[in-house]
Amino acid sequence: MPRAAERPIVPGGNVPLPMPAEFPLLAYADGVMGALHQHVPKALGERDAEAIHQARVATRRMKAALDLLRPVLSEKRRRPLARVLRKLRRRLGPLRDADVMLEHLAEMHASPKSAAAATWLADAVGSQRQALRDASERDAPSAEVLDRLAAWLPVRNEIARARDATDPLISESVYRQLDAFAQQAGRLATPPADPAAEAQNPHELRISGKALRYTLEMALVQGHALPKRVMKSFKQMQELLGAWHDYVVLTDQALKSSLDLQLGHHDASRQEQVLDLARFTNRRAGQHLAAFRKLWSSTGEDVAAAIRAAIGPPTASGSGTDPGRNGSAAPAGPAVSPPASPSAAS
Repeated sequence: MPRAAERPIVPGGNVPLPMPAEFPLLAYADGVMGALHQHVPKALGERDAEAIHQARVATRRMKAALDLLRPVLSEKRRRPLARVLRKLRRRLGPLRDADVMLEHLAEMHASPKSAAAATWLADAVGSQRQALRDASERDAPSAEVLDRLAAWLPVRNEIARARDATDPLISESVYRQLDAFAQQAGRLATPPADPAAEAQNPHELRISGKALRYTLEMALVQGHALPKRVMKSFKQMQELLGAWHDYVVLTDQALKSSLDLQLGHHDASRQEQVLDLARFTNRRAGQHLAAFRKLWSSTGEDVAAAIRAAIGPPTASGSGTDPGRNGSAAPAGPAVSPPASPSAAS
């Protein structure tokens, strides 16, 4: 990554590119890549739970940025970076799931009713996490992953040259993602009357919401004034969907572990306790999903309308920009001082 005193140069040319202070979204992306360089060594080398979480969040933020800016990026430059991020995200995902399950099980251990089952399941998940860590160690070491992340620099150069296309792309992307999210959330909040009709998949809604949230982060960085109450409500929706997912994963793991280890064959009493725990986590998942339905039904339309008003309707996008041939730098804009790195929230 270029030093602060340097201006990156277009490959094959001598035209200096805009510095981050002139291009807030580029500063945001630099911050995301900086977070990856900070957390990947601890995540892969030290297997630090918080570093695993933060590195995985950074890969999702960077994916959202690449998706947003794809119309102005050449596939030759974009694809290598997207591939590195995808492999890292998939490598860290199971490790993060295991850490989250163990956190929830530690909370359940405090209850006498679930302590025995929580202890048994925590031992099973702990063994699984160790196996995942061992498998991860056989993959590329952190130094090699960081070397591969150098694929960011040519992508960065293309982004810097397409600065004028950024705001139209943000408006277009937010409107498209928001329409899809609102439609999915509406189907989840009001299930179809026909029992044979396909119900909304909450997991798909959760993934759509994450992508939209990261795009809204970029809109904020780029100067769109989204009301704090709107972001607070949207974050609350995401947290409810995230909690639903945590408890669904834990329910599935309780059933899978008891089957894999043939618990019913060896300890019928403990099997009953684990099944009770699975019923409890399944109810918890349902409660969080019901809370999301209620929140969307009461505030969803207002939140969506406020986001549309803040972003403004889409205009002609800069998707026609050819980053591979345009050798001129965009005119410098006003200096902006965005955060050095994005928020730590996922």
